[in-house]
Amino acid sequence: MKKTLLSVCLAALSLTTVSAQDEKPVTEKPKGEVVDLYRSSKGYYGFFGNAKASTSHGEWTRMVFADDGAVWLENPISTLYAKSWIKGHKAQGDTIAFDLPQVIWEETFQGTTSYGKLYKMVVEETDKYGTFVRDEESQTLKYVWKDGKLTLCDNMACGMCTPTGGWTGYGENYFEGINIKNNTTKPSENAKVYDGLMLYLDLSDASQQWPVKYAIDGDDVYIGNLSTNLKGYWIKGTMKNNEVTFPSTSFVGIDTTTVCYAYASRVDYSTAYTAYGDPYDSTYVLNEPLVFTYDPAANTLSSKQKMGIHQSDGVREPLKSTDIFDVYRVPLISPWVEKPNSPLPPKFSAVMPWITDMTPNYSGVEFLLSYYSVDGNYLDPTKLYYSFYIDGEMVTFTPEEYLNVTKEMDLVPYTFDDEYQFYKVSDNTRRLYYYHQPKEKIGLEALYVDEVDGKPVTYSSGITEYYFNATGINNTTLEEGKVESITFTDLSGRQIMRPGKGVYIRTITMKDGTKQSKKVVR
Repeated sequence: MKKTLLSVCLAALSLTTVSAQDEKPVTEKPKGEVVDLYRSSKGYYGFFGNAKASTSHGEWTRMVFADDGAVWLENPISTLYAKSWIKGHKAQGDTIAFDLPQVIWEETFQGTTSYGKLYKMVVEETDKYGTFVRDEESQTLKYVWKDGKLTLCDNMACGMCTPTGGWTGYGENYFEGINIKNNTTKPSENAKVYDGLMLYLDLSDASQQWPVKYAIDGDDVYIGNLSTNLKGYWIKGTMKNNEVTFPSTSFVGIDTTTVCYAYASRVDYSTAYTAYGDPYDSTYVLNEPLVFTYDPAANTLSSKQKMGIHQSDGVREPLKSTDIFDVYRVPLISPWVEKPNSPLPPKFSAVMPWITDMTPNYSGVEFLLSYYSVDGNYLDPTKLYYSFYIDGEMVTFTPEEYLNVTKEMDLVPYTFDDEYQFYKVSDNTRRLYYYHQPKEKIGLEALYVDEVDGKPVTYSSGITEYYFNATGINNTTLEEGKVESITFTDLSGRQIMRPGKGVYIRTITMKDGTKQSKKVVR
């Protein structure tokens, strides 16, 4: 799945910094006709001064045909998720041309701003490996748009360079984008739609659960919400004699968070080995139908097979690959009624010492999160968040300090994982790195945030605190299980569901009816 660029890589590649830069990358989607593209790419990414080969398949990108005749392409290099656009124009025939260089990357880190420009590149055989260099003869990059497919012309390549022209290691020499529109499959208005809880085994034989939706519409059966970022999307199967057959691969939808086309398939796995000889389960897609059994008396769907959610459809050439990110073994889907309440408190599992031999100084913490409420009921993971505290103050994670945070965030979704500063180590374990040294303690709070009858509802676990001058982990400030709800209001008295930047009144209502109010500045 798509990952964003790490600052340490840019530092190692020495992107040239400048004090003044007139050009800026275009990061807002241009106005015009938007075309979704299923992308296959081949190229390179920078890794501590080296260029590593890469192929990708099933990524999502977009093209925009603007009203003024311009043609825009999003993220011209697959391995560099720059969230920027380059501007081109219609040329002769079906050709779309982009006049380079154009700025595609801007990053401010520790007060210094770095820029990257897209150039047309050629291969220079400087040694047995070769390298990309700027094309001194032409800086016009050409694609062909024909029959719903955008293709990089033969013998064309592009790469991100420093403003002075030095290659950073990020580049692309193959691109094919097929116009595949988003999935619009959904049950009819006459279908019976149910909230469901899917019980399944993961690859470690551990029992897990995931909230889904399912619908029965005559002989048509639908399953929806099959992955974290795919709420609202459905796959469709056909029922005969209570046996429901789904295609071997069903298009789920475009995952705009991890930037890919997502599919549901029957999968299996076999034992494979790492370069060091360590065994692991290698999952692959089967070209066989996915079959469930429907029990009308219990209103359940069950399967003895394995279902996987994955990037790419697994069959297109010339780049055949899949990235399977959810696997549900022997799934059982049953009716479910969620009962909101306070989530169980987080538990610290490891605390790093403060690191001073790197800039910036930092530390890290590992902790356990629960998907269950204090009264033992399962909670929807997409409604669960956690907050981090340093010396009693809630931390606001900002884009200036946290590379993959796009706006200020003090409620971190349970599902958030950037594999850099926020890690989802396992289903229940998270790891977080932070940059402000505590004087006395750190804390964690789990929150359930939802909207009921148009009104925001928040339940808190209370704050679990770790003291650096003590040997134990203590629950303080709020007693576990005693919190009824938490609400935020602005200074005009209006209730706010997800407070942004500003001044708010936070009111904690305890189960005995007492209330605690405090002004919070964010």
